Amino acid sequence: MVGRRRYYTRRGIKPHLQDPYLLRYSYKEPTVCPECNLIFHDGRWYWDSSKLNELKKMTVHYQKCPACRKIEDRYPMGIVHLKGEFLKNHIEDMTHLIKNEEKRGLEKNPLERIIKITNKSDEEIIVETTTESLSLRIGRVVKRAFSGEIEYKFSDGVKLIRIEWFRD
Repeated sequence: MVGRRRYYTRRGIKPHLQDPYLLRYSYKEPTVCPECNLIFHDGRWYWDSSKLNELKKMTVHYQKCPACRKIEDRYPMGIVHLKGEFLKNHIEDMTHLIKNEEKRGLEKNPLERIIKITNKSDEEIIVETTTESLSLRIGRVVKRAFSGEIEYKFSDGVKLIRIEWFRD
């Protein structure tokens, strides 16, 4: 099977880990998120202000999107931990880089968002994201822009990735 990940257990293949915030059933169409105004239509979530104005004249269903539910529950699916003396002089550049990567990701998938950016000290930043893929991209962009050492840690039981980046 090309392109699919397999997880093995003692009793055979473990099913691919699922996002617990993505509903197993489809949302009623059209559905609008009351928090961020995302629209669920044709099986996907997207932003469209002209369509939103059009929908407000019709009967629509209101339900929070998976990203807003994760943000409300503070349920990260990706954690990026950046640390090192290098951050003292580059903390603002690093924060701008992270936020720009989120903006780029929102164009393709509006459910990929940053839950929280925490500056624990001058030498440490923790970024929590709603998806694994956004965390992976943030880690890759930081590594490409600022070098340093990076380690990716995937969880077996839960859909979660931890990324540790360090530079002195």
